[in-house]
Amino acid sequence: LQFQVKLQDQPLPTAIGEYKNHPLYALKRHLLKYQAIYPESAAVLGYCRGEAVYSRDCVHTLHSKDTWLKQARVVRIGEVPYKMVKGFSNQARKARLAEPANRDKEDLALFGRWQTEDYQPPIAVDGKVPRNEYGNVYLFLPSMLPIGCVQLRLPNLNRLARKLDIDCAQAITGFDFHGGYSHPVTDGYVVCEEYKEVLIAAWENEQAEIEKKEKEKREKRALGNWKLLTKGLLIRERLKQRYSIKTEPSAPETEKGARCSSDEEGGPSSETAVGNVAISWPQNRQLEKKKEEEKTRKSKREKKGEAAQLFPFEKL
Repeated sequence: LQFQVKLQDQPLPTAIGEYKNHPLYALKRHLLKYQAIYPESAAVLGYCRGEAVYSRDCVHTLHSKDTWLKQARVVRIGEVPYKMVKGFSNQARKARLAEPANRDKEDLALFGRWQTEDYQPPIAVDGKVPRNEYGNVYLFLPSMLPIGCVQLRLPNLNRLARKLDIDCAQAITGFDFHGGYSHPVTDGYVVCEEYKEVLIAAWENEQAEIEKKEKEKREKRALGNWKLLTKGLLIRERLKQRYSIKTEPSAPETEKGARCSSDEEGGPSSETAVGNVAISWPQNRQLEKKKEEEKTRKSKREKKGEAAQLFPFEKL
């Protein structure tokens, strides 16, 4: 306050550059794109090199209809745009590129706050949610919620409402600009108040059912993994029993020397060791089985039972 009193006591600046961003005075040449002097018959405080000096209180910020709607305000019917500027939205740019004659056309209408009024939310009738031209509900502020409706922040509620034949609309709370385009930001769904309890109960039941299915799926997967592990261990044990080399118990150290000397002399022990190794190979074992089968004939049922216990490579 003391700073403002000091400025008011001082005379008007004499240089044009001093009026730019001045807290008390303004010139029309320094107004931004979305600013204007209101009222048009605003009092002139003086002149600076032939330009009228206005009070900073007369400088107002203007907005388009869509921007005012984001502040829960609408332009009154019959209002004339207070200022026209060149729009830079994607739609306006494409329209100017399509017609070269309109490249410098000012196509964006701006309005002041004095030309707007508070947004009056519509009323829901017969269980139908009032929507905009895009099939959504603008909910930039809580006061824009339609009368007789509630906002539910539950994921995938529209799919459940469609099953129950209940009207449901997405709530648009803003816009996000990325990738060169404007993308709507959604926050829940808008439904009629009489269907609130029904939808919440149905959504909770659906979530419980989904959680139950996920739990069963996890248990089934864990059981399958344990079965696979058990089968693998059983197969490993069977392979060990069939094809492992049977080693005789180790003899005392005194006998080891004698056996080694006999092996060097080419005794029968070396032949038996080689024979044991040869017997351990699968092909040799199959030959032995064939010889045994020729000696002892078995019934078809016994042969079928034994074949079921064989591995695929053993049936060849």
